[in-house]
Amino acid sequence: MPFEVILGIILAGCLSSNYAMVHFLGTGAVIENERSVKRSLIIGAGTIITMVVATLITWPINKYLLTNAPYLKTMVFTVVIMAVVCVIHLFAKKNLEGYCKVDFLKFAINGAVLGVCLHNVELASYFEAILTAFATGLGVTFAMILFSTLHDRIDESSVPASFRGLPISLLTAGLIALTFCCLAF
Repeated sequence: MPFEVILGIILAGCLSSNYAMVHFLGTGAVIENERSVKRSLIIGAGTIITMVVATLITWPINKYLLTNAPYLKTMVFTVVIMAVVCVIHLFAKKNLEGYCKVDFLKFAINGAVLGVCLHNVELASYFEAILTAFATGLGVTFAMILFSTLHDRIDESSVPASFRGLPISLLTAGLIALTFCCLAF
């Protein structure tokens, strides 16, 4: 695979085809109000790992087992994602005790993880699917960091009372989404 294609996949996953801001998958993890940049990085790293490991498992399952039963894709992929999240949670709980206190349910119910698994099964090569999962995870992480940085800069006292909290978060996310949509064209 040429370097230009690899770079194009990474740029598309991070910017022009960002799952959180353009496709609106996984926006619940992005819009959470009380999060620092460090916590966004931890959740982003967990999302990247979950996306890549789930793609490593779901692409061969679809290619070799679900060819005659494509209607089972969503259900099988959801079970695989739940199992991957459980294994990652056990590993993190055992080896990263005290450092990674993240709600692992967010990875399991993240729409971006299921969306990238469903999208990647249509890709021709296994390497391309894994690279797309990694780039998409980077894009979701980038959106989380960008949103938490911008949300920290909002002065709640200068925001009208009816827009404080979730409404200003949604407006900020909408403006970021418009920016990402402009990059798509």
